[in-house]
Amino acid sequence: MTFEVDMWEPIEYKAKHSIDLTEEEAKWLLERKDPSDLERLYRLADEVNERLNGRVVSFIHNMNVNYTNICEYHCTFCEFKKLPTSKDAYILGFDAVKRAMDEAEGELSEITFQGGLSPKVKFQEVLDLLSQLREAYPEVHFHAFSPEEIDYYSEETSQSYLETVSQAKAAGMNSMCGTAAEVLDDEVRKKICWEKISSEEWCDIIKTSHKLGMPSTATILFGHIETPQHVVNHLRRVREVQRESRMITEFIPLLFMPDKTKLGRVIDKSMDRIAYAFKMIATARLYFMNDIRNIQTSWVKLGWENALRSLSYGANDMSGTLYHENITREAGGENGEYTPREKFVREISRVGRIPQERDTVYSFQRTQATVT
Repeated sequence: MTFEVDMWEPIEYKAKHSIDLTEEEAKWLLERKDPSDLERLYRLADEVNERLNGRVVSFIHNMNVNYTNICEYHCTFCEFKKLPTSKDAYILGFDAVKRAMDEAEGELSEITFQGGLSPKVKFQEVLDLLSQLREAYPEVHFHAFSPEEIDYYSEETSQSYLETVSQAKAAGMNSMCGTAAEVLDDEVRKKICWEKISSEEWCDIIKTSHKLGMPSTATILFGHIETPQHVVNHLRRVREVQRESRMITEFIPLLFMPDKTKLGRVIDKSMDRIAYAFKMIATARLYFMNDIRNIQTSWVKLGWENALRSLSYGANDMSGTLYHENITREAGGENGEYTPREKFVREISRVGRIPQERDTVYSFQRTQATVT
């Protein structure tokens, strides 16, 4: 007969005194299932978040620009991709993107600029589009390209990561999307996205962005075949990257949307997915308390009410207005349509938090004398 060690005492001590959690402790938290344990976890994460951010919850006025949905990869979790022969395939030009941007309610703060991967779309074409948009909208922050795109275009052009990211920066890129991370454990990656870069390559490309003075985000796609050990391997890698540069602006846990995907047909259907999302957010808050100030919740993945609940479980950012969020909806998600800034203000206030519109790099946090 074996007895599990109760880790609450050291975890609570560390949280109170801002001492880093170990991977073993983070794994133990992710394995909690008892409702009393989960409430204890949520309460602790909320206390740490309040110490870091007070009652402030931020959001951004942004728009997604998926410049093409043509992709020839076979990731099992994605239904966004279309083959070049599909009637629904598209490649956006400048006029189409400009028209969408001009229809936004007020000046946008950020464009998230990403696309599928196909020989039909050349790097120079994408750079030209980005350069045109930068010239037309000089005040907008272009949060652009995942590490996967950078690797793909490096292969296409026979250039190094540094050369490829430098060209993107020259064309107008201001920061790097920390997407395509999925789970930074190659055992998982080989099963769900075997054509994609390795965990080490993802980290190398993110670090290349940082070396060029451009910050990034970092994501995790969870709720499929990963185990708690896989998750903590991911968290460790992200923390290691952050400790080299301090240029990851936020950590974004993204709940896998299974309904229309190949991967969704083989996962455990009995899982309480929302409870798992809350546990992930709370554990990330504790694990990154000394390294990444901002933990983003996703109203697109969780829905508004659950996203608002997660603000009491360690999250302090509500993502953005988005306008055109296609990837989640193609995978079966029910959310993803544009949400006006007024709703962010109203809903964040309704749950007793203080709404704060931000820019991509959270400039308001640097200028705050104190956190309310």
